[in-house]
Amino acid sequence: MKKKIQKLLPLMLVLMLVAGLCGSVMPVSPVDAQSVATISAGGQGVVNVSALNLRTGPGTGNKVIGALKKGSEVTVQAVKGGWYQVQTSNGKTGYVYSGYVTAQCAPVAAVTPIAPVSPTKTDKPQLSGELLVSAAASLTDTMNDVAKAYNAEQPGVKLTFNFGSSGSLQQQIEQGAPADIFISAATKQMNALDDKGLIIKDTKKNLLKNRMVLVVPKDSSKIKDFSDLTSAKVIALGEPESVPAGKYGQELLTKLGLWDKISSKAVYAKDVRQVLAYVESGDADAGIVYRTDALISDKVKVAATAEESLHSPVVYPAAVIKATKNEATARDFVKFLNSGKADTVFEKYGFTVIK
Repeated sequence: MKKKIQKLLPLMLVLMLVAGLCGSVMPVSPVDAQSVATISAGGQGVVNVSALNLRTGPGTGNKVIGALKKGSEVTVQAVKGGWYQVQTSNGKTGYVYSGYVTAQCAPVAAVTPIAPVSPTKTDKPQLSGELLVSAAASLTDTMNDVAKAYNAEQPGVKLTFNFGSSGSLQQQIEQGAPADIFISAATKQMNALDDKGLIIKDTKKNLLKNRMVLVVPKDSSKIKDFSDLTSAKVIALGEPESVPAGKYGQELLTKLGLWDKISSKAVYAKDVRQVLAYVESGDADAGIVYRTDALISDKVKVAATAEESLHSPVVYPAAVIKATKNEATARDFVKFLNSGKADTVFEKYGFTVIK
């Protein structure tokens, strides 16, 4: 007898191991099901009775929507007390008693040694250095946010901005002032630098569009359209010769037949942000600025938006300056300006992205 027990001992150990891995193989009555739910969500199970009802919900009071045969495989999606929400092999979903489903043992696979993984190389090379960007004043808030987005990708690049009127920035570059990138609020200034061979041609790109609007102090009610400017005492405009917004404003007022009537009331600003400041302070009854400038101020309101046919297209081009000492990084930043991440920032500030 002792010898028989010794022979059976290995078999008994194997059976105990299988039971431990797979759970009990004995069916359990529905009454005991509450204490049998041992398969976690995502686990596999096998029906261990001849027929098992599939119901619309946990509990015998729910409608039967099918029956599973013994040996049917199911995937446990959720555990509801003593019930499993399962998906059958044909994709049907329902609830079954947990006591009638046994955990399915997965075959033990041979372990293949994993080769050491070499460090992943980043697709984009990390750049460094400093860039000086000369940009139109109307881009002030926008470019500061764009810089944050770019530095999230290229933390080694230091960005410095020189904001001003596009005409003034153009003249600075022509006179040899340092700049790596130029972003103008009009094509005129960019084309002038291009004609003089001061930009790298293949980097020139039209990035954005804007709209011209008439703004008045927030509490003003007497000026509601461009035609009402005849009753204004002071009208703020950018200097037409150097400030694109001033040039666009002059064009649209001329086409509306108002320029000769109101030009004597105009006060000229060095850039569009100064125009906005004149209106915010009440020093001017109205001013013509870009829509994006009006959106950042809580001291003015838009009285009217100019039809685009009344003035030259409001386009913002960008390019790398030929004299840059960090061409690779400058090219990368201009490329970033036309990326989805930059687009999100530009659109947040009211610009229309050109693709």
